[in-house]
Amino acid sequence: MLALGTVCGNEMFADTVQKANKGRIGIQLYSVHNELKNDFEGTLKKLSGFGYSSVELFGFNGEKFYERNMKQLNDLLKDMGMTVSGTHCGSRILPEKTDTPEWDFWKKTSAAIKSCGGKWAVQASLPGSASNLNGLKRIAEHFNRVGEVCKKGGVKFAYHNHRDEFKMVENEVILDYLIKNTDPKLVFFQLDMGHTVNAGGDCMLYLRSYPNRIILWHASDYDKEAKQYTVVGKGSVPYKEMFNMPGLKLELLTVEQETGGDIFASCKENFDYLKQFKWTKV
Repeated sequence: MLALGTVCGNEMFADTVQKANKGRIGIQLYSVHNELKNDFEGTLKKLSGFGYSSVELFGFNGEKFYERNMKQLNDLLKDMGMTVSGTHCGSRILPEKTDTPEWDFWKKTSAAIKSCGGKWAVQASLPGSASNLNGLKRIAEHFNRVGEVCKKGGVKFAYHNHRDEFKMVENEVILDYLIKNTDPKLVFFQLDMGHTVNAGGDCMLYLRSYPNRIILWHASDYDKEAKQYTVVGKGSVPYKEMFNMPGLKLELLTVEQETGGDIFASCKENFDYLKQFKWTKV
């Protein structure tokens, strides 16, 4: 692989990374959101140089990402040997009728993701109050409608957890309620491993309990003894056990790093740890 200093867009660089970046390890670009502000193309080139094969966007407005439309972004990533897997996005709870103007966001987002070869629209936070079962019921219904709109638009819908989803509401764990009360054909889940452990959740239990629903992973890590987030493989998330699960249903693996220090060093360390597993190979 070429050195990171190779000029972005150089034909030889593009040919090299397109041959090298054939694994299945992606990265959530929020990990490097500060770096993207300072040097958008240079930051993406570094991630490509580490071997990442896909990127997940964040805060997508339905049209552009960092002032670039999907064609511009897709062309840039293609030259670096990477693709867009999808995006974190979201809306508040919308009207029941999906033909109203409020639903244009999800329709535009689905079309944009599909146009660049992506497959996933991921809601990154709860769209309404989860303080009681009535609130959870409204959220579940909203997710079903979003999933239907996304499916019609040619992509899939998933929900990404933080820590609050492991709280109890009227004897129901929020995350479990949402999994059990949404359509398995329309709504999937992206389990953030570090947040799960930090909240006291059991990653293996969730993967075993909902193998056909939790088919996206956010590869992050949390050290329960040190009580802090860390790089993947150095915390309390049982990655080796998870990757060795019989009949693993994982479809999309995406690193997310939200620690301080040298973020590029952490992103490289995450990739180097994850590439050992058979699943990550093509």
